[in-house]
Amino acid sequence: MKQIFAAWGLLDLQKKVVVALAIVATLTAFFGLVRLANAPNLALLYSGLDSATSSEIVASLEQKSIPFEIRGDAIYVDSSARDRARLTLAGEGLPSNGIAGYELLDSLSGFGTTSQMFDAAYWRAKEGELARTILASARISMARVHIANPAPQPFGKNVTPSASVTVSVKSGILDVGQAEAIRYLVAAAVVGMTPDQVTVIDAEYGVVLQPGVSGATHSANTELDARAAELRENIERLLAARVGAGNAVVEVMIEAHSDSETVTERILDPQGSVPVSSETETSSENSSGGAGGAVTVASNLPDDGSNGSAGQNSSSQSQSRERVNYEISETVREHVRLPGDIARLSVAVLLNYEAITDDAGNRSFIARTEEEITAFQSLVQSAVGFNAERGDVVAIESMHFPEAETMGTSATSGMFSNFVINIPAMLQMAVLALVTLALGMFVVRPILTNPTPQLAQLPLSDPSTVGNLGPPDALAEMPEMKTLEVSPKDPVEILRETIALRSEESGHLLRNWIEADTHKQTEEVT
Repeated sequence: MKQIFAAWGLLDLQKKVVVALAIVATLTAFFGLVRLANAPNLALLYSGLDSATSSEIVASLEQKSIPFEIRGDAIYVDSSARDRARLTLAGEGLPSNGIAGYELLDSLSGFGTTSQMFDAAYWRAKEGELARTILASARISMARVHIANPAPQPFGKNVTPSASVTVSVKSGILDVGQAEAIRYLVAAAVVGMTPDQVTVIDAEYGVVLQPGVSGATHSANTELDARAAELRENIERLLAARVGAGNAVVEVMIEAHSDSETVTERILDPQGSVPVSSETETSSENSSGGAGGAVTVASNLPDDGSNGSAGQNSSSQSQSRERVNYEISETVREHVRLPGDIARLSVAVLLNYEAITDDAGNRSFIARTEEEITAFQSLVQSAVGFNAERGDVVAIESMHFPEAETMGTSATSGMFSNFVINIPAMLQMAVLALVTLALGMFVVRPILTNPTPQLAQLPLSDPSTVGNLGPPDALAEMPEMKTLEVSPKDPVEILRETIALRSEESGHLLRNWIEADTHKQTEEVT
């Protein structure tokens, strides 16, 4: 410490200012680096909330002594306490989505509540519950539901409720399928409402489903596009296994029926009669008796005694009947064709020429053979469910694709590609290196290069040189010691200060003087 204070006293005013500023800058950088290293790692708690909800969350965090930081409309907390803070806030019902549901009916009492007030609160609660259900979807970020339920009129007819739904999605546009689902959700929750009376509006892109317009057509078109894309991907994956990726271009077009149709067909086959039932009936009758029992012509003739059995007669009768019922063969067929059924399928495939590389490394392209194209056509027909009766078409052509020009340079892995770069750690190391460099350049180096007494430059190791220094009074006449003189001083005082500053060198110097005088006296005696 004495040497440091002594060196500080020997510096001029300009160097003292430079050293002081360097020390201040070094300490500032050091403490800033320490603060940066000890700063908590903040993580997003909530963002995009309204002002009222944000103020409630901030008040709750302050009450629980959880450190937080507000950046715009976002609230950040320490990453280690984020999950615990979310669970704690959720237990308190925060953040509230601001949409009230059936809890509005809890505040109503039987006294002072009219039927109009109850109806208004009921429909408001219904709208809130529907909005909450819509917000349960992962893509929906905002939802508002408005229900128009007209009051019953004594002579009113065909009065049905209607509704409108306004939603915002997190990314993109609300697709027709999801809008149709929202429409059916609202219509099913309100008695007497039909889905075509619900309007669905995207807050950013406008009306998605208008009232009175069904979304079946839009949904069918979307489904057809998805089916065509799936078929195209399947064909490209199938062809890429043989021709390679990028050497096959596939387009699929699906024509679908837009009208619903029901066809009933009844076919009668007279040649295919089938006996259904059979019935057989048989009857027989026998009778005999005298003539007295009946009045005939013979009974009125005179009896001459020649016929002894004239008074007897007999009769016999037999009858058989069979009935067979036949049913004509009949076939009844009913075909129901819904919108979206495939009416015709068209597939177009374009294949690149086959590349051949010779022994010299030269590439050439040749057209694909008819046998190969026929094999590809069979594979494509099997993949898409080809139906010739439906009028499906599969066309495959082979042409040469122009080679795309290479733009820029190809990406290659560098020497540091296998190393994981931690940017925050590298920044901290860089700041620490700068602080160390500044400490060495502006603090240590000025102290080591200060104009201290030049006793170290004296060749004390050479006794012959020390012997020629002369008496102690000659130190005041040395040119190296003149730089120590700030004001004229006594040579003895200068010698004392020098001995105090350089005690080791001074002792070495005095020892050399004593040894030199002793050696001189010994020579004179001899």
